Amino acid sequence: MSGPSRILDRLAEDGTIAPDWVAGLRAADVGIDAKLETCLAKVAAAGPHLPVDRHDNSVIWRAFELPLSSVRVLILGQDPYPDPARATGLSFSTGHGGDVPDSLANIFQELASESPPPKTGDLTPWIKQGVLLFNRALTLPRDKRSRPKRHIRWWSPLAVATMKAISAEAATRPIAAMLWGVPAHGMRKHLAPDVKVFASSHPSPMSVLRTAGAEPAFRGSDPFGRVNRWFVSREAAPIDWTLLESAQPRVP
Repeated sequence: MSGPSRILDRLAEDGTIAPDWVAGLRAADVGIDAKLETCLAKVAAAGPHLPVDRHDNSVIWRAFELPLSSVRVLILGQDPYPDPARATGLSFSTGHGGDVPDSLANIFQELASESPPPKTGDLTPWIKQGVLLFNRALTLPRDKRSRPKRHIRWWSPLAVATMKAISAEAATRPIAAMLWGVPAHGMRKHLAPDVKVFASSHPSPMSVLRTAGAEPAFRGSDPFGRVNRWFVSREAAPIDWTLLESAQPRVP
């Protein structure tokens, strides 16, 4: 008689995550299922969080809908936006018809050489290009008085396992990663040696013009063009960074 299914099996069986993440994450960390159960228990005990669970197929796991075998570029964020309307389960994206926060506006400035100006903050077209929009923490407390760093710590095993799974994939095909800001730079060691890293400061207004240790300022770093030139140098197709969604009014 078999025991209860493990969390990654359940997430794959109900279509929440792409099936190949199960083997990829377990190869990176044999104890990842137990660590995820512990993390989710802590998140639940800490009270309401973002993104909001709208149904069983939670947007919390949305980044993992992209199969591991399809990942070509990682754009690593920290945690969800502290706004239910913006927290979509994808790093930096504000969803269909979403507005453009300051950090995303700075990202779009760097995108100008590769794509017409986007009208909204929806980055989901990039997923079809193989871009993984992943936050190091999949949740954030809704109470602004709570300590968001706890969530980052609780989700750390998944973040590390995700980096290692991508690194294993990069042993056989070109994969790039955009790491913006010092905390993101700390994940570089888990992507080594095969993922090509493009690092800079964070695109937030406070950091966009500053260097980050040995890395350049985000403004003028041309991350999207550099990634595409690297793909071409590896005889791989460049990413189509075009975002053409029309502006949509936000429902109050």
